[in-house]
Amino acid sequence: MRRFHSYAFVVFAALAFVACDKYDQSDKKFDNVVYLDVAKTSEVQLTTFNNITPEVEKPLQVTLAYPADRDIEATLAVDASLVGVYNARYGTEWPMLDAQYYALSAEKVVVPAGKTVSDVVTLRLSELLGEGEEQTGALPIDATYLVPVRIAASSVAPLSGSDVVYYVVKRSSAITVAAQLADNWIEFPTLDKASDNSMVFNGLTAVTYEALIYIDDFVKLNTQGSPVNISSVMGVEQYLLLRIGDTNFEREQLQFDGSGSGSLFGKFPGSDAAKKLEAGRWYHVACTYDQATRTVRIYVDGKIQSETTGVGISMQDESNRINLAMRALYNLWETAAEADKKPFEDKGYNSLGDAYQFFIGRSYDDYRPLNGKIAEARVWSVARTPEQIWECMYDVENPKDDPALLGYWKFNDAKGNIVKDYSRYGNDGVAKSDIVWPGGIEIPVINKSEE
Repeated sequence: MRRFHSYAFVVFAALAFVACDKYDQSDKKFDNVVYLDVAKTSEVQLTTFNNITPEVEKPLQVTLAYPADRDIEATLAVDASLVGVYNARYGTEWPMLDAQYYALSAEKVVVPAGKTVSDVVTLRLSELLGEGEEQTGALPIDATYLVPVRIAASSVAPLSGSDVVYYVVKRSSAITVAAQLADNWIEFPTLDKASDNSMVFNGLTAVTYEALIYIDDFVKLNTQGSPVNISSVMGVEQYLLLRIGDTNFEREQLQFDGSGSGSLFGKFPGSDAAKKLEAGRWYHVACTYDQATRTVRIYVDGKIQSETTGVGISMQDESNRINLAMRALYNLWETAAEADKKPFEDKGYNSLGDAYQFFIGRSYDDYRPLNGKIAEARVWSVARTPEQIWECMYDVENPKDDPALLGYWKFNDAKGNIVKDYSRYGNDGVAKSDIVWPGGIEIPVINKSEE
């Protein structure tokens, strides 16, 4: 959002020397300076949170360019006079946040001799929901405020341009939490074993997948340095999978692959450059398939993007039901008495190798990630109607009341590696590696008319 002075780049480049055990202060080529760590990349820190969050904490530290031979003291302050500076710079008219909602955990800090950072100071935003059931005094929803924090005094000169950070505070009605799935994916251990709650994913005659997604970049390389042609959204590889891109297909276009025995409609739709998605923006994407009507649809932002009828299986029976938790079926075969194995063998479920399984953000291998962010992922045992898709893009009310909602992962956990399932079946997701929960998320709501 701004350009650093060339001097600032020199300072930050010098930080590489700080980590070196052989660093000698006599090697320094410039005077030491002090700055705020959070201002290294941007002076603007988006602090957007949802309308049920009572408190938010934002950590920051005072940092030196290189270690000093004495303690360096600094004083932090919230400076309301900088609100006008921000608004003039960015063309906004946002007011200062009222003092009742914020506090610094400390105003005076010390960077010890031989060190480069102070203890962590926290900007605590509290009382955001007001008091009582009426939420008296709550921070208004969808209003934006500023809290400028600066180094007010220091025994070392502050670095101009990095001694101030502007917290943009907004209690938003939109979704403000999502998971970063680049080089990561979600698997479902409970679907690997047969149980009442896993078997609901099997024996289906219709399916809906839907999610909110944000692609950071469609360009992705595998470990051999070759381009990756696919971004996986959700589903079962070579069976029933929603993805973006394919070999000899538009890299930025949604594709619903229904190659499995329960669908047989193949890869839908055809390549169409007019249907490309863009990186760097949020989309609601969905796909539906109904065996009875032999209809396939893809939705983008709540509207039908692609549709075809008269495709897929020609006749419904027990042998061509849709099974998304194949490993649970394998588990049943594995534990069944010998005389009871044949029905499973007839369907080919006697080999774990044949049971690809349902994932979010993964398909054939580890190098087809979503490469972006995700929220509000769902699986239904029905083909949702266009009206239902449009009305419920951002939330499902009373999710435990609908048995057709097989899985509902809101990705609003904001910490940890477990993704809670809000459906009645409780098949929580587990990330393959540490989930990154980026800040400053605010997913635009497009299905609500203006009052």
